[in-house]
Amino acid sequence: MAVPGNPSQAEVASPAVASIEQQLAAMERAVAPRPPGWSWILVGVGLLLVIGLSAHALSAYAAIDRINQNASIPTGNVVVLFQDLATNGPRVPSSIDSSNRGAYSQAVVQYVLDGTGVCIGLALAFAGLFIRVNR
Repeated sequence: MAVPGNPSQAEVASPAVASIEQQLAAMERAVAPRPPGWSWILVGVGLLLVIGLSAHALSAYAAIDRINQNASIPTGNVVVLFQDLATNGPRVPSSIDSSNRGAYSQAVVQYVLDGTGVCIGLALAFAGLFIRVNR
């Protein structure tokens, strides 16, 4: 029973309960965090790697194709050639002229290194996008 000068327990507890419920409702509201800005740096660096090394690999592919045409060897497309070289290693076919063997070997090594850099650039760009989207 409530005494006229003293508040009951329900009256004392109701402001505390209301405050706790407000705090709980504020915590339950989803506040989306802002995506990190540095993820765009990953995307930019990755795209620069892809563009730069693709242009550099193009010159190596052109040299390989030119030497292969002189030796009457069919040259695979860009991806198949990279897969073959990455799997089997850089090797010089026996039908290549001895005067072109050094240039062919250099072009093959350059092509493999540039292709690996392009793959790393793609991985960086997609990692940056993944971080950006999933934040």
